[in-house]
Amino acid sequence: MGSLVSASRWFSSQRLITGRISGQQLPEQAQALLLAVPFAGGNEHVYRPWLELLPPWLDFQTVQLPGRGRRFFEPNDLSIEQMAAAIVAGLPTLLANRPWVLFGHSMGARIAFEILHLLPTPLQPAAVVLSGARAPFLPATTRDVAKKDRTAFIQLLREMNGTPAEILQNDELLDLFLPMLQRDFAHVEHYRSAPERPLLHQPNCFVFGGDQDPDINQSHLVAWQQCFAEPIAVQLLTGDHFFIFGHGQALLEPLLQALQPLVSARSQTTA
Repeated sequence: MGSLVSASRWFSSQRLITGRISGQQLPEQAQALLLAVPFAGGNEHVYRPWLELLPPWLDFQTVQLPGRGRRFFEPNDLSIEQMAAAIVAGLPTLLANRPWVLFGHSMGARIAFEILHLLPTPLQPAAVVLSGARAPFLPATTRDVAKKDRTAFIQLLREMNGTPAEILQNDELLDLFLPMLQRDFAHVEHYRSAPERPLLHQPNCFVFGGDQDPDINQSHLVAWQQCFAEPIAVQLLTGDHFFIFGHGQALLEPLLQALQPLVSARSQTTA
């Protein structure tokens, strides 16, 4: 099955899953990799709509976090730093010496940032997109979400506009979904990166936010510059905290641009 088979339970090949459903022929070896880390409550499928925006030479893997999807019965008790360490442990096998890029939204952006700090220079991605998250040394939110009662938490989920209506309208689904999601919020609210950590010299960093996100403004995004030695690019896109679902092309563009020359050079050396 080549590199499309997940290196561990932490990774899920979106092309492999979609190919099984559609009966499409899968390439033996993709030339590069996009790894996407989901937001709080997100499972391995949340970025699947992006498949149609990606070139066939790109292996698209998502991170499968515990407590959801096919890992539903695993405890969701790892901190953001511990999740990042578990992901990094499986990366060399997944990468298979290919160039790659990294994407993370909200909680996923914080996990992605910790991944960067754990990786040695030779394994660093060509670029990273950090989306929908304040700089990691800032408080994640002022809402104290993890301690809200059920009614207040459900109302907040409605306001954030990221939870499917079929879940919010079904008490049985909420009983299954809310403990995992509230635990995710606790991980985010307890996480704080020390501001005096060494600056990251790699990779190229692109930071995005929604211009109608009530918890994140442009100054929170610009503050990511304090974590990187080289200039970062910051852009606000239209939308709330889940603006990503309307702007897949804009979010993927800098990642694909970073990979294209590497893939071209790789193809020339193997021709």
